[in-house]
Amino acid sequence: MNNLHLFELINASPGLGRGQLWLSIILAQWFIALVPVGMTLAWIRGDHLSRRELLEMLLATAVALAAAQVIAHSWPQPRPFALHLGTQYIGHGADPGLPSDHVTVFWSLALAALSTRRFAVWCFPLLAAGLAVGWSRVFLGVHFPFDVLAALPVATLGALVARALRHPAMPAVVQVLLLYDRLANAARSWWTAARKA
Repeated sequence: MNNLHLFELINASPGLGRGQLWLSIILAQWFIALVPVGMTLAWIRGDHLSRRELLEMLLATAVALAAAQVIAHSWPQPRPFALHLGTQYIGHGADPGLPSDHVTVFWSLALAALSTRRFAVWCFPLLAAGLAVGWSRVFLGVHFPFDVLAALPVATLGALVARALRHPAMPAVVQVLLLYDRLANAARSWWTAARKA
């Protein structure tokens, strides 16, 4: 079963119902907005260990996305609509589609979370969310299935690099956390003074 055959099985046919369309669009385009929201809440509510682990997860994502860009520009693969294949339900630029950036974000966070103490429980929900997002993007005609599958080794690379840099990057991480503490304390002092005034 090749990439094109899988795409034809998953991609929505013309005349998709409104409910299915909106659910798919939410998954394909808007679900990723939960990532920065969740990371921000975890950062605010977390302690120093949690924040160190969140920085490692963010580093894994940054490395994975950088690798994805290198792959996309070194070996550009067209999206289905660029080849006039399937039904496209959402607008998208004609940039290379392999690997999927959306899925790379979810899966790199998931695999990096697996090696943390506080966020290991995030691994499988993030993997499942990435799979749902990837499926919806194929369903709506902006990716081939192999674009989604290619995100897995790229995400793995990002997680492994971030894990390998855990100790060498520690001085920079400590400085970031100290800076955050100073800014947070200054903001709290300002807010207290403003309320008293």
